Amino acid sequence: MPPKAILAGIMIAGFVATLPLWLAGTPEQKQRMAQNTATIEMVQQSVGNLELEPEEEDRLRRDLQTRQEEPPSFEETVWLTDMKQLILPQVPDEREAETIARWVYIYSQRFDLSPELVLAVIAVESQFDHFAVSNVGARGLMQVMPFWKEELGSKSDNLFEIETNIRYGCAILHMYKDRYHGLERALAAYNGSLGSRRYPNKIFAVMKKFKASADDL
Repeated sequence: MPPKAILAGIMIAGFVATLPLWLAGTPEQKQRMAQNTATIEMVQQSVGNLELEPEEEDRLRRDLQTRQEEPPSFEETVWLTDMKQLILPQVPDEREAETIARWVYIYSQRFDLSPELVLAVIAVESQFDHFAVSNVGARGLMQVMPFWKEELGSKSDNLFEIETNIRYGCAILHMYKDRYHGLERALAAYNGSLGSRRYPNKIFAVMKKFKASADDL
């Protein structure tokens, strides 16, 4: 079953489950459900982004299933020391901050993304909470939807696990970057808001906080 069909099924099931609550709910509950429905409609509008070409699907399947482990280079060690200090205010646990920074560096290098870009996506999407769940079911640091692992990755993968989530998020963002031949449209597609500059501009602003260079923006 293609990702588009999986996502459609999730949305229909969610609507059916919440319909009785809507009919009997208080005005406050109805308002909250209306906000959730608006979010789901936004995701529905972006489902077309999930129509993958065969070569995109093959490459993404390989990328999602291949964990990369390398001994740290001197450049990586210096970057980690610097970047960990910027992450620590949002991730008080030093070991967790170092783990996030390390996998961000590894997978940004593998997927030709700047590490500052990946950190900005994490900051915007989850505020560095690796247990974050959105109201449409996106999970973890980079807010990855489960259908990616069910269709193209491994069903046993845990999207709340730091390495797994960053690997998935970077692979998906890399796929969109190649598809749209640019970072701005890739970010909008990743967010499900293709055609809008609001999300990319937000990411670019946060990147500057992580010392992104002009070439990275």
